Amino acid sequence: MIIPMSKEPLLLFPNVHRVMKADRICKSKGIATRVVPVPEDISSECGMCLVVSGSDLKTCIEALKEEDITFELYKRGENE
Repeated sequence: MIIPMSKEPLLLFPNVHRVMKADRICKSKGIATRVVPVPEDISSECGMCLVVSGSDLKTCIEALKEEDITFELYKRGENE
């Protein structure tokens, strides 16, 4: 289970369209993701983000790069 306020990595995107596309790409490859609102303490151009399990992060990043989806990786504790 992915809990949005946990330490799980967040992927931030420039718009909701990209979030939804990234979610579809990941799910089609069996990667566990969840679309959630961007936490208030994080600044983003878009109000939604993608939560991904740390164990799936590398596979998720590779899948999105293959599809030329731009994003910013945010890891709580590291970006704060």
